[in-house]
Amino acid sequence: MPGREEAVGARFGSVRTGLHFPETVRAIELAAVEGSRREVVEALVAEAPAADEERARRVASAIARRVLPKQDEGMLSVPWHRLVLQAGLTLDSRHLIVYAVAADEPLVMAIADEVFYRRFVLGRAPEGFTEREFNAINTGKLLETDQVVTHRLVDEYARRAWGLKDEASTQCALRILREGGALAATWIARGEARCLAYFPSHQGPSWRVFAYALWDEFASHGRTALPRAYLRSMRLARLFSLSGPTVDALAERAATEGFGSIAGRRSGGRFVVAHDSVEDATEALAGRYAGGGRD
Repeated sequence: MPGREEAVGARFGSVRTGLHFPETVRAIELAAVEGSRREVVEALVAEAPAADEERARRVASAIARRVLPKQDEGMLSVPWHRLVLQAGLTLDSRHLIVYAVAADEPLVMAIADEVFYRRFVLGRAPEGFTEREFNAINTGKLLETDQVVTHRLVDEYARRAWGLKDEASTQCALRILREGGALAATWIARGEARCLAYFPSHQGPSWRVFAYALWDEFASHGRTALPRAYLRSMRLARLFSLSGPTVDALAERAATEGFGSIAGRRSGGRFVVAHDSVEDATEALAGRYAGGGRD
């Protein structure tokens, strides 16, 4: 029987590479012309400064694993790639990329869900912590005033909940969430030192990112009619710590824009996803970026 450490390693692995947003968009651009994951990696490495070749190869390989197909063929057929490229270097594409990376890096999603969503949406301390203990570990204060979470708290939670003793990975996971626009950060005093403290970003995903997530999480698996209340716990909501009213507003906007319909106006009414396939849905979404705006 594998021990706890082996089980944790199998679930999370190690996270050592940040989001690298511009390089990830570039990898998707290269995928349209280079043809294979190996060729994309080599092209990314060739564009990096020569002195950083070893690091560039490590970063390029991580990017390829996260956002390119497992097989070398069919890259142009990935609807998500077309959507990111059409969105360009915008906040929408940044959000789409962190959404994909969180699916590939379980530690990133687990931290967002079990620490930030639980704290900032459900209003609870992470599982296994009393409120007093949370405050003392988080910022060193017994009476918490700042609505933030520090790396010290996240790392301690990872040790207790998962048996994960990997401070570098929890730190990198927080950096990915921040680079991807799911979290923001500020410096706070902790004792005689300062540390970064994280909180959900005030600029969450647009209705277009929400519409894509509906297809990715539900419609692509044959679930096209969903209770609106059920959307409040979707993976996108847990990744970005979206409150129930925020999710309701995104659903309303997606319906208004023709990407679904709402049966009844109560929160329990069903949201019915439009379009016959994920290809049709993402093509329609991609077309909305022609004006270059984000609304």
